[in-house]
Amino acid sequence: MIQHIAEWEVAAAVVAEPYYVPQQANWVGDGAGTLASVAIVVPVMGGLPLSRVSTGSGYVVAKLGDILLIGVYFSPNRPLHEFEAYLERLGRAMAGLAPSPIMVLGDLNAKCAAWGSPRTDPRGAALLDWLVGLGLEVVNRGTANTCVRLGGGSVIDITLASRWWQHAW
Repeated sequence: MIQHIAEWEVAAAVVAEPYYVPQQANWVGDGAGTLASVAIVVPVMGGLPLSRVSTGSGYVVAKLGDILLIGVYFSPNRPLHEFEAYLERLGRAMAGLAPSPIMVLGDLNAKCAAWGSPRTDPRGAALLDWLVGLGLEVVNRGTANTCVRLGGGSVIDITLASRWWQHAW
């Protein structure tokens, strides 16, 4: 049975490594056509309008209602120094977005006890320092795997938000 995000009452979903982003009003990605590494998609029917604000390598910023969504992806095959440079670029892109409510969602391939991983790796430590420095909070709760594969799973997908989110729900 094929399920759709509207059936789960999901307002938006982030797709890591979509490889192709359809040229449709309910999709925005960090690249055109087959060059995308991350995309945001909203339901076609009944969803809020989605509009692209900006993009960069491995991220896309989109406006959904009053919220700015930032879809992120960083490959697990790249070294820590490139991850840290990526976080710096992402931070600069976010600098002009306040005071709008912001959510950062996606797959950064970083493990940290702060978002449910059993251990913290160097990427997780770098990401935790970065998000605290920007005043973001981890929305993830519990220790359920966010990435599930045949050989097991891990908690590497993360949702971060500016402080408004605690009062929104």
